[in-house]
Order: sequence, then C-alpha cells, then structure tokens
Amino acid sequence: EGIGLSSGALREATALGFSVLPLFSYYSYHGPVFRVLVRVTHGKPHDTRDYGFISYCNKCGNSEGYSWGELGQMCCPCSNGEVSRSLVVSGPLWTGPLHDADYIGEMIKLAGELGWTYTEKGGVDLEKLLQKMLEESDCRLPFGYIKLDEIASRAKINSPPLSTMIITLQKEGYATSRSHIASNAIKTNCPMAMCIQIAKKLQQNQLI
Repeated sequence: EGIGLSSGALREATALGFSVLPLFSYYSYHGPVFRVLVRVTHGKPHDTRDYGFISYCNKCGNSEGYSWGELGQMCCPCSNGEVSRSLVVSGPLWTGPLHDADYIGEMIKLAGELGWTYTEKGGVDLEKLLQKMLEESDCRLPFGYIKLDEIASRAKINSPPLSTMIITLQKEGYATSRSHIASNAIKTNCPMAMCIQIAKKLQQNQLI
C-alpha cells in the first residue's frame, strides 16, 4: 500500500525544489486504480522518513519499513538476524499516511453542508468511506494492511469477525482501523505474529 504515484511525484517535485504531501487517497476496484490528491509546496521536504522501502516476509507475513541507509541491513524477526530468502522488498515508495486527517475532516464537514453525507454511488456509501479514511489517518498506523483471511490461514483457524478483531486489538493497546482498500482487512501497528496469537485466543474463547 506504499503509494507508487506519490513516490514518483515526490521524486520529481524534490528535483524541482518542491515538496509533496498526500491529502487524500482513494482506491477504486474498477480498474483497479489508485487516485491521490497531493499538496505541492515550495521547498524541499524536511523529513524523508516517509519515503523508503517496504519488506514482506512470505514465511511469517511480517512487514517492515526501511530507509535508504538501512538497505543493507534488512532481515525478518523470524530469521533471527540472518539473511532470509523469503523476504521481498519493494520501493522506493511513499510509506507515510494515505490521508491528511484535517483534510478528511473538512471533507466530511463539507459533505454534510452540501447534503452529500448519505450519498451512495456504485455501491459506495460516502459517509462510511470518509469515516474509514479518517480512521486510516491515525499517525500511529504503518503502511499497508493485513487481510483477516491471511491471519486465519497462518493461524489455521476460521477468519475472525472484522469488528471483533479490531476491538480486541485496540483493547490490547494497538492502533487499529478498517481499510478502505480491502473490505475484510485492517490497518494496525500490531505485528503479524501477535495478530495470529490474538486471533487464536478469540477462536478458543468462542469454543469455550
């Protein structure tokens, strides 16, 4: 979910002496296509931490973000510090927030003033969509999302209910939200290994 479009815009803008910040990102299933609204301002970005690389481990499902300086130090927790052949790296990409929370808040306010709040088109409820995007704007949330089906597959259990998983993760102290990109997926700063443990506990509690 690191945004390639924003990355390209960021590279071009930086070369020309400008900085780019995503305000609003929308994934459309029809295409599929990612639309990104960015704010371009004069001056180079002061913080480049949101522009880097993403790793995904096919073995355990863990994802990590890396800066340019960490390219030669990539490893997965499941490999105990050793080089892992199961690690796939993508980038450079925009790894920061998909949306600006203040901007989304203004969109929700404007939609209400214009009477668009309950508009539904193509099966998409505008109010629910913007609310999901507001949740995704939590600065504690990392890039990407986790499909509950993947958690269930790795845990060898049935997929837990989305709302139950979100509430449980939040009670455990993890930032968690729904994803507007995939219906049965979450964005969370909880590692995959812990997501699997929590899902297993939920399954056990249902059986008791």
